[in-house]
Amino acid sequence: MNWKNLIISLTLAGSLIFTMSSCTSKPVSSDVSEKTIEVEENMSKNLKIENELSDEIHIDQLGYKTLAKKIAVIKGQYKKFQVINSKTGVAVLTGDLTGNLKDESSGDTVCYADFSKITVPGKYFMSISGLGKSYDFLIDDSVYTKINDAMQKALYYQRCGMALTTEYAGEYSHADCHKALSKLYSDETKKIDVSGGWHDAGDYGKYVVPASVTAAGLLLAYEFYPQAFTDATRIPESGNGIPDILDEAKYGIQWILKMQDSESGGVYHKVTSRGFPEITTMPDKDVDDQLVMPISTTATADFAAVTAMASRIYMTIDPAFAQNCLQASKKAWEWLENNKNFVEFKNPSDVATGEYGDSSGKDEKAWAAAELFRATGNEKYNKYFVDNYQVEGFGLGWQNVSGFAAIAYLFSDVSGTDQEKVDEIKKSWLAKADMFTSTGQKDGYLVAMHKMEYNWGSNMNVATHAMHLLIADRLKVDEKYTQTAEECIHYLLGRNTLNQSYITGFGSKQVTKPHHRPSAADFALKPVPGLLVGGPNSALEDDVAKSKLSGKSPAECYIDDVNSFSTNEVATYWNSSAIFILGYLNSNK
Repeated sequence: MNWKNLIISLTLAGSLIFTMSSCTSKPVSSDVSEKTIEVEENMSKNLKIENELSDEIHIDQLGYKTLAKKIAVIKGQYKKFQVINSKTGVAVLTGDLTGNLKDESSGDTVCYADFSKITVPGKYFMSISGLGKSYDFLIDDSVYTKINDAMQKALYYQRCGMALTTEYAGEYSHADCHKALSKLYSDETKKIDVSGGWHDAGDYGKYVVPASVTAAGLLLAYEFYPQAFTDATRIPESGNGIPDILDEAKYGIQWILKMQDSESGGVYHKVTSRGFPEITTMPDKDVDDQLVMPISTTATADFAAVTAMASRIYMTIDPAFAQNCLQASKKAWEWLENNKNFVEFKNPSDVATGEYGDSSGKDEKAWAAAELFRATGNEKYNKYFVDNYQVEGFGLGWQNVSGFAAIAYLFSDVSGTDQEKVDEIKKSWLAKADMFTSTGQKDGYLVAMHKMEYNWGSNMNVATHAMHLLIADRLKVDEKYTQTAEECIHYLLGRNTLNQSYITGFGSKQVTKPHHRPSAADFALKPVPGLLVGGPNSALEDDVAKSKLSGKSPAECYIDDVNSFSTNEVATYWNSSAIFILGYLNSNK
């Protein structure tokens, strides 16, 4: 029999079979699922379909949209790959592995499998002869829908001051918590109501600085990608005709409003107990006194910024709330005008909870000015911004908010905006986006991260770099920006040296022991889903990391251990930056 001329008739049920002899072969068009295709013997005669999982085939463990670029990263050097339909066991694509790159952040030598030609929805896995197979992954345009909803709902699970009922929280329910009046640290005879808001991270503290960034991230995600967010994530407000992302942001902002001193307009920095409760303490069992810490410049300026932002976005949705926000924002700005010297916050000697300290309030005040100008059109805010804003790395985290300030000014449509300032910021923003794309192209795992950026909360760096790139694409449409941003989400969902999905409840290799008190203390078998953990931290800043990760490369310095707070804690503002990326992925682009 002449195998060279053998024609195999294959009828596909919901799957499209491709064959190719090299990475440059043209794909069979997507309308041939009922056609006969010819397979030559030399395509796959020496390739077997592997059945043993390999931890060295790195893919996005959720999957890919149908028309997306799809690349797997393989540790080591191999020649061929196959993509297998998980349901039928049939190879739908055979291709060459390309590249021979040494990744600086992990120390891995890697090659690549490009399977972008597969566009038919389904469940697949990758097989590499002599190595093994990957986890299953989906190809489907709705592949990121559930995780988008889950990462929003994770903020509901972080809510303080209310009971999480079984109707909405299921096995993660608990009674209401932290409802008692809190004492002013400066005078414990005075008590105020600062209930509500979000537990910031794995602890039960509530901090104005990161909460403002969390709320801002949610509002930006909605503002840029409104079509990606629904009113059906199963929170108490679902079904009220308002996208749940705005309901969640409002819950956080309502608490922020309570943190403003009614007389001066200044904003208290945080409310926490003196120390962290035991890791196995449920929220409703944490009954230590809650102390309201003194006013700070950074808290007041961040407050002014996010409430001004909210006043604009909620103006037609909830006018009364919007007006309250604007009045509070203006009052906070008055405090800033009356207290021009930087008022720094430092933890008192008897307080050991999160500090969220800063050495400057310049970027926070610039953000407040930009948002107030955008909300009001008042020239005094514009003048302050133009005179004082400096490009400081375009930070989108809690310590450096200069990126939020830039976004507010760049996208303002208020008359009087200084075009020269806009052009200056835009040029610098795009230059940094170009740097991120270059970094991603050089990185073995295609992520826009330098090896020095694997510090505490490195996954926030990944997510905020993607945010920066997506904003850049709004300023100057360029596929390299959106593609590099998408590579960031692939990294977070498993395409990394550890084959680790960093979002609880999602992926094949999931985080099981986050540093998160409710997850450690409840009786649920799995942690609260939808939480982004901090990720690799080469500084090894807890005892577990020091004992278990010493000598590892920067990208490997992560451990799924409840006591590794420096690599495995969660934070609401990490979630909000990832939600922004998922908003893009789930929008009708």
